[in-house]
Amino acid sequence: MSTFPRFINPKGLIISLLFLTMFMITACSTTGEDPGEDEDILVTAITVTSANNATTITDAAGTLQMSASILPDNATDATFTWSVINNSGIATISSDGLLTAEADGTVTVSATSVSTPAVSGAKTITISNQPDPDMATTLTKIDVDGIDVMGFNPLVSSYVHLISSDTTQTPTVTATTYDTTATVDITPAIDVTSQDSMDRTTTITVTATDGDNQKTYTIVFESQTEPVALASAGDFVILAEAAVSSSPDSIITGDIGLSPAAASYFTGFSLTMHASGEYATSDQVTGNLYASDYVSPTPSNLTTAIEDMLLAYADAAGRTANYNELYSGDLSGKTLSPGVFKFGNTVLINTDLTLNGSETDVWIFQISGNLTMASNVNIILEGGADAKTYSGK
Repeated sequence: MSTFPRFINPKGLIISLLFLTMFMITACSTTGEDPGEDEDILVTAITVTSANNATTITDAAGTLQMSASILPDNATDATFTWSVINNSGIATISSDGLLTAEADGTVTVSATSVSTPAVSGAKTITISNQPDPDMATTLTKIDVDGIDVMGFNPLVSSYVHLISSDTTQTPTVTATTYDTTATVDITPAIDVTSQDSMDRTTTITVTATDGDNQKTYTIVFESQTEPVALASAGDFVILAEAAVSSSPDSIITGDIGLSPAAASYFTGFSLTMHASGEYATSDQVTGNLYASDYVSPTPSNLTTAIEDMLLAYADAAGRTANYNELYSGDLSGKTLSPGVFKFGNTVLINTDLTLNGSETDVWIFQISGNLTMASNVNIILEGGADAKTYSGK
C-alpha cells in the first residue's frame, strides 16, 4: 500500500528533488568557488632589492637605489610605500626608493602594500664612513704648514691635494675647529723634487678629534702638472711653419705667425699690408698676421717663435699621460679635471667640453690623429681655470 497521498506523484517528487539539488550545486559554484570579475586580486608578497644587489653604503652621504617586486603580477593594486627602520644606523628614503645614508650602522628598508598593509618586504643595509654629526658642524679646515687642504669638506673622508713640483717637506697638520686636536701619520715625507711627475705623490692620514667625536681623513698629495713654457711662441694664437688657411668667415682674436713659409701661404684672409711692411691685417683677425718674407724684425722674431714652439711641443709630447684613450676619444659634453690626456686616434668634440680646475691647473692633450670640433661648440672653463699663457719657467 502506498503511503503517499493520492495528489502527490512519487516520480514527480523525485524529479523535482533532483532538479532542486542541481540548481543548488550550480548556484554554489557560481557564487563561491571562482572569483567574479569585479573582485580584487590581493597582493600576497613583496620582495625588496637594491641596485647591483648591494648591501652596504660606504660613501659619506652616499645613496643606494632600492626597488620592490609584487606578487602576484596581476594584483589589482600593486602600489606600495617605502619606509626605513633606523636600527643602529640612520638613513632616509625618498618616495621613489632612493636611500640616503646619514649615520653608521644598519637600517632596514621596507616596502609595504597599500591595498594589503599586512604584506611587506624588507632588506637590511649596512652604512659606514659617515661623519659624526658634531664633526660636520665644528671641523672647519685642515691645513698643511699653513696651506689649506683644497676644498676641504668634513663630510668627505678622502682628498687629492695638489702641490707645487718643487716641494720637499714633512708637514705638520692642523685640524681647526672650536676645540680640536689632530694627529697625523705621514709615510713617506712629501718629496716631489727628484721623481717623475707621475710618482710625485704621498699619502697622509689625519685623525681629528673633537670632544668625543673622531674622524679620519686620507689626503693624497700630488704634484701639479707643470705648465708648458711657450716663451715667444705664446705671442701668437696661431703659429705655423707651412701654411694657414681660412674658410670665411673665421673670427680669430690674437696674432698669427707663419715661418719659414711666405705670406702667399696665408689663404682666405684678404690681407691688407701695413705701411711698415712688418705685418698685415684682415677683417677676420683681431690682431696682426706676420710672415717670414715681411720687413725686419719680423723674420727673426718668427724664427725664434718657431724654435720656442718646437721646444714646447717636445715638452708636451714627452709628458707621461694621466689618462689614455679617455672616453675612446669622444669628449663631447664631458667635464675634465687637470692632467695629461693621450689619444692614439681622432678626438671628437661635438658638444661643449668643460675643463674644471683652479687658475694654476694645466690640461695637456696628446693627439696622434685629428682634433674634430663641431661648429658653435665651446670649451668652458670652470672652477677658476684660466686660459692664460705661460711664457717661461
